[in-house]
Amino acid sequence: MRLSKTLNEFCKEHKLSIAQLAKKTNVPKATIHGWMTGRKAMDLNQLRKVALLLQISLHELVFGEPDPFEGKQDEILKEIFSGDVRVTLHRIEKAKITNKK
Repeated sequence: MRLSKTLNEFCKEHKLSIAQLAKKTNVPKATIHGWMTGRKAMDLNQLRKVALLLQISLHELVFGEPDPFEGKQDEILKEIFSGDVRVTLHRIEKAKITNKK
């Protein structure tokens, strides 16, 4: 699991134990240990707290690589508002329900 490897690397780099990481992020120690062993489901709010403490993106924490879209938000917004993007909305009709007795 990539998250486990990334957490181990960053904990070593920042000289943090699981207990210290848990205390600083207010994420239970058992949860972090579960992430590191692959036995605990990931909670985005808790992962975000860890990513903020380690000063990395959530994407980098989970996937172990820089976010490919980081810093490109302005480009994406320019493209959306340039008129080159078409969005269509369709009304979906509700199916008629008949009561059979």
